[in-house]
Amino acid sequence: MLPAILMRQTIYIILTIFLTACKTQQLAVIKLNDKFGCIDRKGNIVIQPTWDYILQGDKNEQLLVEKDSLYGFIDSKGQVIIRPQYQDAELFSEGLTAVSNGKKYGFINSKGDTIIPFLYDETFMGFNNGLSDVTLNDSCGYIDKQGKIVVPLKYETCYPFMSAYAQVETFDGDEFLIDKKGKTYDEEEVSEKHRLWVPRESYPGSFTNSTGQGRKNNKGDTIVPPIYKVTGNLSDNMYIVQDKSGKWGAYNDKGKLMVQPKFDEMWHFYEGLANFKLNGKWGFVDKKGNIVIEPKFEYASQFTNGLAYAEINGKSGFINKKGTFVIEPKFEINKGSRFE
Repeated sequence: MLPAILMRQTIYIILTIFLTACKTQQLAVIKLNDKFGCIDRKGNIVIQPTWDYILQGDKNEQLLVEKDSLYGFIDSKGQVIIRPQYQDAELFSEGLTAVSNGKKYGFINSKGDTIIPFLYDETFMGFNNGLSDVTLNDSCGYIDKQGKIVVPLKYETCYPFMSAYAQVETFDGDEFLIDKKGKTYDEEEVSEKHRLWVPRESYPGSFTNSTGQGRKNNKGDTIVPPIYKVTGNLSDNMYIVQDKSGKWGAYNDKGKLMVQPKFDEMWHFYEGLANFKLNGKWGFVDKKGNIVIEPKFEYASQFTNGLAYAEINGKSGFINKKGTFVIEPKFEINKGSRFE
């Protein structure tokens, strides 16, 4: 028995090491000397800031880069995998990405091989659930990964297949859903469990009466009373609100006012905290209304994977949830940077 137990333990250790080694490294885009690169969570530069633009893709397997107005791709170590040669490019999705030769769009794989010829005038978001929208001569439809047209190019607007259904609009202004064979449906015929690119309700539960705007939950219960100028969508179980004097606070999803409206600006809660602005400086408040990071930053974004972008003295770095810079503010301003 002992050898078998030792064997299982050894296999477990090897698998743990292997999976840890294969775990995708989180990166954040930084800016230095007006060029873009990437750092790891320790602040080490892993992609030198030599690019005119960088956009992170899924799991950082391929990062879209721009150099001298041409687009290509690099890996998470900064190695060029597809040299900048395209007039336009999108992020990879489902193994393919749309690129432009300056005249038409086609699709390439991660090796740079052209899989679908340069035939189309435009594409909105590339492949989702096996199909991509494409536009030719102002009419759009959908193709599969072999480049076969599976939904005729006859619509004015085509949104991505975020589920088994996609939204389309005709040149007559009619809007409806289609499945992957092009069969049409009214929105009411399709279950709400199916995700759509344009939400069925952009502001779920929002209602307005003579006293102001409020929110209801999916049961129809009033959660936020209609006394506000603005109410935000539910995020991290919290609704942010702006009162009629212009100050921001927040309710929880039980209908209790947890954060008194006192902030000049406020963004949605993420990872238990919301960034706010007060008297010209940014800090963070928790779901109980406690200021956990004093407003001392020139700007601070929402937390992502435990770190938040923050600016001080005209430079940017990253802070932890104690408000301490774990990556020193030595980079140029690059709002929107986050670890992913």
